[in-house]
Amino acid sequence: MPTSKVADGTRPGAMESGGAESGRTVSAGVDSGGTASATASLRVGLLVSRARAAARSGDLDGALRLLHDADDPGAADHPDVLDLLARVHAQRGDLARAAEYWRRVREQRPEDPAASAGLARIDRLGGRGPRAALARHRAGTALAAAVCAVAAITAGTVALTDAVGGRPEPPGPTQAESAEQRARQLDAERRAEQAQERDREAARRAEAAADLAGVLRAPGVEPVVDGASVEVAFADGLFSEGAELTRTGADRLAVLGGRLAGRDVRVEIRGHTATVPGAPTSGGSVLSLWRALIAARELSAASGRSLTAFTTESADQRDAPYPSPAKNRTVTVTITPE
Repeated sequence: MPTSKVADGTRPGAMESGGAESGRTVSAGVDSGGTASATASLRVGLLVSRARAAARSGDLDGALRLLHDADDPGAADHPDVLDLLARVHAQRGDLARAAEYWRRVREQRPEDPAASAGLARIDRLGGRGPRAALARHRAGTALAAAVCAVAAITAGTVALTDAVGGRPEPPGPTQAESAEQRARQLDAERRAEQAQERDREAARRAEAAADLAGVLRAPGVEPVVDGASVEVAFADGLFSEGAELTRTGADRLAVLGGRLAGRDVRVEIRGHTATVPGAPTSGGSVLSLWRALIAARELSAASGRSLTAFTTESADQRDAPYPSPAKNRTVTVTITPE
């Protein structure tokens, strides 16, 4: 990823120029630390942007929940998060908590002008006597105005003029908007990588199924690749009119079972029946399920796999593989490489 950096936005030199809704613009750039630091910076930028939007709408409790409940260890002590916490608590009238968070900001940024201004006003509000009362009134008014104001630079509404014609230049995206755009880009890249990985896995499974089909093919055994699985049908019916295997049917199942030996595969067997006059035309049957169980027994003996490794079921009469009743006295086998 190429190295780039978006500079911090202008910070208010005093509290009157920004409040809980505005605050300072969060840096969301990518420094030489690489993708990890860029992603962390983006997460903090998005968190502050969303909490600021909640405060701007009047939902101070929601803003605090966003800031306190963030599942991001790097955000808890970030100066921008601490500064916004201080502003929200000041707007709620909890000056002690506001001072606590601004002091934590100054531990990391000793010269931070917003934190210094906030602490100075809170100190003035704590004085005694008539002058202190007047100072509290003025400072309280300024403090309320500070935390309620929406700084124009944060909203991206400052109009710059060029040096020649004095025409307003269109405002560029705010850093919060840039962070949102970058987050969407990273999310799109992640989704694209996941899609590529799914495509690679599907291609691998399809190749494994094609290789398996080649191994299973034998006289009278007809494997066909279906996505990541192999559907096996038999050229002739395997059973007599009941549930007794024909000699050819037993041989075909023995060949298939032998070729499954030692393979890590999932095997599903569906029994079929011929449709005869007066019999149900849908819903499966006991006979078709019995045929699936007998086929599972034969494949288990030939492959050495446990009988419980096979899944059996009755197919619906409408899913008969052949138009010929005699050929439908059979089973079909779905084999999926693991």
